[in-house]
Amino acid sequence: MHKKILLGAAISLAAVQVTAVPFAPTDARAMAMGGTGVAAAKTVHSVQFNPSLLSSADESDDFGLLFPQFGGYFADENEFIDSADDFVDADYVTAFDSAITNITTPIDNIQSQISIIDANSTDSGDLSALTTATGILSTNTTSLTTGTGQLTIATQNLNDGLATLSQKALRGGLGFGAGIAIPSKKFSVAISANNSTTFSGELVVAQSDLDTLINYTSATDAYAGVVSTYADAADASAITLQAVQTEQAVIQADIDNNVIPDFTQANILASRLEADNLVLTAASTDLNTFTYGGTGQPASEGTVAIFKDGTLADGADSLTLASEAHIIAVALTEVALSVSREFDFSGNLVAIGITPKLQRMDVYDYIVSVDSEVDGDDVSDFGVDDTGFNLDIGISTRFGKIEQGTVGLVVKNLISNELESINGHPVEISPQVRAGVLYQAFGWINLAADLDLIENDPVAFEEPSQFFAVGLEADVFGFMQLRGGFRTNIAASDQQVVSGGFGFSPFSLFHIDLGLYTNTSDPKKEVGGVFEFGVDW
Repeated sequence: MHKKILLGAAISLAAVQVTAVPFAPTDARAMAMGGTGVAAAKTVHSVQFNPSLLSSADESDDFGLLFPQFGGYFADENEFIDSADDFVDADYVTAFDSAITNITTPIDNIQSQISIIDANSTDSGDLSALTTATGILSTNTTSLTTGTGQLTIATQNLNDGLATLSQKALRGGLGFGAGIAIPSKKFSVAISANNSTTFSGELVVAQSDLDTLINYTSATDAYAGVVSTYADAADASAITLQAVQTEQAVIQADIDNNVIPDFTQANILASRLEADNLVLTAASTDLNTFTYGGTGQPASEGTVAIFKDGTLADGADSLTLASEAHIIAVALTEVALSVSREFDFSGNLVAIGITPKLQRMDVYDYIVSVDSEVDGDDVSDFGVDDTGFNLDIGISTRFGKIEQGTVGLVVKNLISNELESINGHPVEISPQVRAGVLYQAFGWINLAADLDLIENDPVAFEEPSQFFAVGLEADVFGFMQLRGGFRTNIAASDQQVVSGGFGFSPFSLFHIDLGLYTNTSDPKKEVGGVFEFGVDW
């Protein structure tokens, strides 16, 4: 029951719309600098941002190796996890279960007294048995009324609790990469392989489930009304029967004393008892045939059977919800060959780089009923894949008296490709355009900024993205780099992050880099990190 209610929310698409793979390279240095790299990436890292930067390397850069590179991020901007923790701590589910139990017991007891009352409400009935049964009925009617009030509160709290989980998207991703680069002013080449997996999901409380919960309150209210009517009729019959039997005793005493009895009152009471029993029979029929839900007619009663023939319907004491879990994940795997060369345009050196790549896209669209057992081996059955060719093109040039500045522009995934999931959700690899600038100050400080020139669609449920980022790097003593940055999503609200990290490169033989970032208002809303090891000669 706990699992069913807690998962009693559908993770489902608000609408079928085309979604896209994000521009989010796995690069520790870039992540630490706010995500900048179109003009600031170095050697083998430039493949992920702008292949033309291979030709902008320093004269001393002859070789670059990156292995391994791995990172990930998780975002919860709408604080779903906090809401889920609050939901569990409030224990709405246990309260609802207890409320159901509190009405089940009196309902069972009420049913057991009906036959006793019906059998003993005639003028020849057992008054003692009738009185006992009506007393038990009265007690359980009071218990049912109390339980109905508790169920109303528990149901409303559960509905409100589920509503706090609704439409709060979660997103995250993992990335892995490796590469080899040989930079040069005349002709540069790099070979790289990387994988990025992005997932997205959103909880949307199914309205049909909320309606079912509300119908429990409506059903028990209506049932309590029918029981109350029956209890009143049973009390009336018991009172009249007692009067009848008292009058019969008086008449019998008159007969025993040779007194002519007066049957007027007896006849009046007999007629009253007959009328009371007609009311009781009608109330008994209403109670024994009381049905709520299951037919959908009227619609307000819902399609889930709660009462059937005067008692709780089968399964009504262990609510089964119709919601589903729906998660979409996109994995993009690329094997790329990047080439770059500088060209002289009227005395201005401009580097142009291209990255032809073999690209495989896997789309997992996983839907499972909340009442089903989740089998991890089944996830692969919900995936489709497509392999094709794509291309990145980048351009960059230096500026300033001593060429201390670099400006770059890149178009990634120049060839659009769309793949439809098994559930009909289209996911597209579409062109992404980003510009960047780098300025080197004092020979040991790098200032960088990047901007997405077009808005990128979300993977599934989250907001679209259009990032603006700035970053700073300070090279300390030539073997340690300290970094910081800031990034904002100008296409969405409350998605600002700050970043930081460091690099360690003793004797320029190898480098170890770590980049971290987190949301500026609350670290629990978004956090990410990348670690990498490489060699630069």
